[in-house]
Amino acid sequence: MKFSASLVILLVSVAFAQAEAACPYPQAPQSVPNGGYATKDEMLAAQQAIKEYQDEVEKTFLPCLDQEKAEALANLDPNAANYQEMKTLIESIHAKRHNAAIDELQAMALRWSEEIKAFNARNEK
Repeated sequence: MKFSASLVILLVSVAFAQAEAACPYPQAPQSVPNGGYATKDEMLAAQQAIKEYQDEVEKTFLPCLDQEKAEALANLDPNAANYQEMKTLIESIHAKRHNAAIDELQAMALRWSEEIKAFNARNEK
């Protein structure tokens, strides 16, 4: 039975690795200007890049993940002996990918917020 469970986990992992090509992980902007020194144009360009990243996460990546999860669950055989194990594994992988994307997006938003504060503080003088 252990061999069978390991094989199932391996097959699900391979399926999700292939599905990642269908739901490519969005790339966060590589750099955020230092608000203490950046020009207005640099800040506006960064703001646009961050907005595009946010849109890609929220409007493309997360819905793609949801669809991927729904399809994977629909393809499971509810009569299979390992149905619940497979369902739990699919849901766990989906949650991890979803949460990783949200965590990275929130980290970017926090960093951007700090740079905006620094930019605004510098320009209030």
